[in-house]
Amino acid sequence: GERVDVTVKVKNIDTYGDHVIACVAVVDGLRFIDEVAIIPAGKTHSYSGAFLMAGGDVTISAYSYYPEPYAVPTVWILDDQAQKDIALAEVYAGTIIGIELEHDGVQEGLPVYNIPQGQTVRVHVWGRNDMATVQKLGIHWIVRDPDGKVVEDYEDWSLLGYRQGADHKFSGGYRKLDKPGTYTINIALSMNPADPEIVDDYYGTLCTVAVAEEFAGTISRKELEYDASRAGIPAF
Repeated sequence: GERVDVTVKVKNIDTYGDHVIACVAVVDGLRFIDEVAIIPAGKTHSYSGAFLMAGGDVTISAYSYYPEPYAVPTVWILDDQAQKDIALAEVYAGTIIGIELEHDGVQEGLPVYNIPQGQTVRVHVWGRNDMATVQKLGIHWIVRDPDGKVVEDYEDWSLLGYRQGADHKFSGGYRKLDKPGTYTINIALSMNPADPEIVDDYYGTLCTVAVAEEFAGTISRKELEYDASRAGIPAF
């Protein structure tokens, strides 16, 4: 459905006289350039047109013609022709299929609530290839603490390519959550390492961290028991 602009350049190779030259360009039976121009001796003229890209690869065919001298009505004689193949751009497709937070020996889906302050955690993300061709998967995520400070900035690519429907697991580093409050995560799944293209993303709450409980108590009484009796401390 994308518009494709095409320019066909035709040169008058006669260095002594101007010539009337017609140009026709066709794709899938559609004539999208049909123009006649007078091209000066030795000069080049550009014929332009456009078409909408169909659902597959196409071939553009271009033709130049000159009129047969003195013919009435005008008879156009084929002078030259060329073809150009146009490939449909590959559309990358992939999905983030799982996000889990590892803590205290377990892994939970997001968001995770009331993780004790000071606990160490690790992020795991799964990305899936949804294309018919084998593709490598890339990931980039940023975790921020309740104050917006970056706790983890993780980026990686799979070493191997994955077939359609296969997934790859990415695991970040171990991070200690020192601040109580809400931690957020921003994730981008990409394909095509040479020129990365984001195919899926996620932004939301990673977890909440609960304030560490402070234990408080007071020794209210001290006694010493001896000879079947008790006395406060110090005993004399």
